[in-house]
Amino acid sequence: MRRKKYTIDLHPAIHMAFKLLCDKAGYKRLNEAVELLMLKCIEKGSLELPPLTDRMARLEMRIKRVQGIDKIRKALGWKEK
Repeated sequence: MRRKKYTIDLHPAIHMAFKLLCDKAGYKRLNEAVELLMLKCIEKGSLELPPLTDRMARLEMRIKRVQGIDKIRKALGWKEK
């Protein structure tokens, strides 16, 4: 079976942190780890994330994501411009 290329836009800090985790675990390519995570979610039938049903839930998720990105930036030593 031939592979098809897909693109997903990621925040640079999230990409770098995930890449470091993959390197630490021995995965040379990000897509290997992502495919295994996707298969795990498919088998469980869940993303293990709360569903985004309304605007307030989406806003709360965005706030958590921004806070998480800030933590990652600090851990990686990135500075604001």
